[in-house]
Amino acid sequence: MPLLGFNVFHDEVKNGKKRQTIRKHRKQPIRVGDILYLYWHLRQADCHLLKTARCTETFTKPWQVLKVSEDIAKRDGFKSATNMIEWFKKSRSLPDDDDELFDVIRW
Repeated sequence: MPLLGFNVFHDEVKNGKKRQTIRKHRKQPIRVGDILYLYWHLRQADCHLLKTARCTETFTKPWQVLKVSEDIAKRDGFKSATNMIEWFKKSRSLPDDDDELFDVIRW
């Protein structure tokens, strides 16, 4: 029962246009077949469930691979890989190490 919170892309997650997210690697990774609970502003006063979805694919890559992938960036809702990097700089702080692992989760 993995919960995934979103602070951007509200409408895109809700209407199904966004069907992927990139997250720091988990100790207990999400697996294909898991039911995902996709929330807006998780753990905040205005939190609400956007949708539930079944995980269809997941894989782990180092940041150095993800940061240059136009396909992954666009599937995640960004205009380009450069745009995705800028968002990570503002929102999540970029990893110090390009070898840091991230999970790509699709539904």
